[in-house]
Amino acid sequence: MPRVTFDRLEIKPERLKPTRNLLLGFDGKRVDPIGMVELTVQDTERALTEIFIVVEIHPSYNLLMGRGWIHRVQGVPSTLHQVMRCLSPDGNKVIDIHGDQVAAKECYIITLKSAGKGKAPIRSASPR
Repeated sequence: MPRVTFDRLEIKPERLKPTRNLLLGFDGKRVDPIGMVELTVQDTERALTEIFIVVEIHPSYNLLMGRGWIHRVQGVPSTLHQVMRCLSPDGNKVIDIHGDQVAAKECYIITLKSAGKGKAPIRSASPR
């Protein structure tokens, strides 16, 4: 979980617990965690408790859910469609968990701009 998401959720900093987890960013560089926090994630059919590692990064996403969580909800994510399809806990219906495409694009643009500081210029892309 990026620190900015942690702050936006208005979670009290004292809920952070120390962690020794070693994290590597997508660029292969070490990322030192600020701490970890246990939160309940609610979809339309269930509430699952997850542990999130909070890091000081500027990502193109608000939160990453791990493979363990995706497998527990029997999810099939589509980054193209910004949706994850999963089964209800009883297995009788399909649930679609939608991402916010506008927020995702805004995060992506911020990431591109911050990555471009002191580096090669960034070319902009227009939506189709």
